[in-house]
Amino acid sequence: MSASRPTAAVPGLRSPDRTLRIVEHLSRSPQGLTAKQLARRTGIPVKTVYHHLRTITDRRWAWRGADGRHYFLPDVLGPAVDVTARLDRVRPVLRRLAAQTGCGVFLTSLRDGQLVVLAHSETTGAPRLDDIADGLPEATHATAGGLALLAALPADRRHRYLKAAGLRPFTGQTARSQDEVDDELHRAAASGVYTEHGQCRSDTACSGVLVRTGPRTSDNLALATAMRIDVPDVRRRTADRLLRLALADLVPILGPAPTPDELASAAAPAPQA
Repeated sequence: MSASRPTAAVPGLRSPDRTLRIVEHLSRSPQGLTAKQLARRTGIPVKTVYHHLRTITDRRWAWRGADGRHYFLPDVLGPAVDVTARLDRVRPVLRRLAAQTGCGVFLTSLRDGQLVVLAHSETTGAPRLDDIADGLPEATHATAGGLALLAALPADRRHRYLKAAGLRPFTGQTARSQDEVDDELHRAAASGVYTEHGQCRSDTACSGVLVRTGPRTSDNLALATAMRIDVPDVRRRTADRLLRLALADLVPILGPAPTPDELASAAAPAPQA
């Protein structure tokens, strides 16, 4: 994310450097961070971190979960004032899918060349976000949600993205070339369900579907499930069917991506009285 973006948008912000450091760490931590974790990572006293977190949540750059962690709020779900309301409607869909499938469930997007988790739900026995968060921003090519998002890009943009991001070899199963990624996307195109088995973690298998596309790379959203790799095929097929049904629930909630005109209008300063 741009280092000047939050402070430039809100003139007069106190201690912008510290606020920005906290926001930067939140944006790189899809599993969320507590105030104490942020204090350790930034070197900012925990009391001061709490003060800045109040400002950050008030500005809707992040939200505080029931678990006490703070989560980054990118703008891909719409104008900041709408994001919290949208997430309140998205989370029950994710929780229901997690309960029905026994999978971890993740709503993902691409932002600033990295894979980010916008919302997630976990269930007992399934891979947890904390377990897979290490390296996740670089795992677009090795995760089902990431593959679905790559499939939404024209080939030339996808290849530029992969060249810039690199193809980190997470396991022996990870795709090592753009051609291998393209082959995976081609095989999945007919069904619309993108899968990976042991490519990001050797003990995990994932499925993903594209939820929404838009003019910006960050407008594209994907829904993914993660389960243990030794789960029987019949259960995996059932989970994929339920994943498609959840997709139908999410589409009307998330709506179409904002148009360039809408984005320009939202970014324009309010007229002076």
